[in-house]
Amino acid sequence: MSRARTLILVPMKDPARAKTRLADRLAPADRACLAALLFRRTLDLLEPLAGDLDARVAVVTGGAEAAATARARAIPVVAEPPRATLNTALAAGAAWAAEQGHARLCVIPADLAAPDPTDVAAFLASEAAVTVCPSADQGTNALLLDPPGTLDFRYGPRSAARHMAQARARGLSARLLPFESLSFDIDTGACLDRALGVGALDPATLP
Repeated sequence: MSRARTLILVPMKDPARAKTRLADRLAPADRACLAALLFRRTLDLLEPLAGDLDARVAVVTGGAEAAATARARAIPVVAEPPRATLNTALAAGAAWAAEQGHARLCVIPADLAAPDPTDVAAFLASEAAVTVCPSADQGTNALLLDPPGTLDFRYGPRSAARHMAQARARGLSARLLPFESLSFDIDTGACLDRALGVGALDPATLP
């Protein structure tokens, strides 16, 4: 039984199925390479940080490549249920977190452009039952639940408001923490251009 207070859960598709909204900019193989690169960068950030924050990193995936990447780093892998959506995959992760004895669950996307370790630490320091960092388009990027089963996951368009509303309807303390570096993921052409423009992504890493 792990003694780490918080499980940081990174959901990751098989890279071959990721980044479909970039189909007008990148070929399938190039989208897969970008998704895998962002995933590795996310793990590079979170692994050393977790040790300083009483946390543990895990990956929830149904993809063999993502699972192999995680296991090569000795990161536990939570298997997605069959025909999983992001919400059902995260529900499986939350159940696993509780089984492992983690008091809290923090979901961090695998495709953040340039997450700041200071922002991640500040986000994890929240003491609310539900803490949400919205994405630039008002979806949910970072999500912190205390305990892991506090909410039903409602990822999708404008999900930040839905998660906050669900928390309030249940009488839970809820906090919105809009950290810039945690709100910026790369899933559209505009996001890709922004990442290149601010130096969050090296053009040399793209085809």
